[in-house]
Amino acid sequence: MSIQRCPLSRLESLPQELQTEIISRVAKSSGRDVRNLMEASPRMAKAAAQPPVYKNINLRPLTVHPRASLTKYKDLMDVTLAAGNIEAHYVRGIQEYFHKNNATVGLAHLKIAAQGSYDNGIYLYGMIMLCRGQEEEGKAMVEKLGWRQNPIRVDES
Repeated sequence: MSIQRCPLSRLESLPQELQTEIISRVAKSSGRDVRNLMEASPRMAKAAAQPPVYKNINLRPLTVHPRASLTKYKDLMDVTLAAGNIEAHYVRGIQEYFHKNNATVGLAHLKIAAQGSYDNGIYLYGMIMLCRGQEEEGKAMVEKLGWRQNPIRVDES
């Protein structure tokens, strides 16, 4: 009895660096698609488990429900933080600042998210700075959202 192997798809036949770049771009819009790809092909899973993919992976569901990753998704949070994912820094900042009452670590993560031009991070970090009496830094952050030119922009954050 011989085991037949399926031929490689066009995507699987590309060099791993190119596969990683393609998967990284997919990751920006859908973490679920990346997970499905990893489950479907061990070869693609290897290409997907790279820092550029983790840096770009869309963590929108966790930004909406940051407490979810306190008990689940710990490994994902660790690798995305290590890769510099700004949404991961935003989520960790909320967890540390609000849930664990660790203002120093929480603000450090929120600042990274804000400096990475993540709108929710800019808004939250700016508001916290304003509430803490650090008006200059808070105003500077909120100004980055362009709310004077477009007041609706702040409401979208």
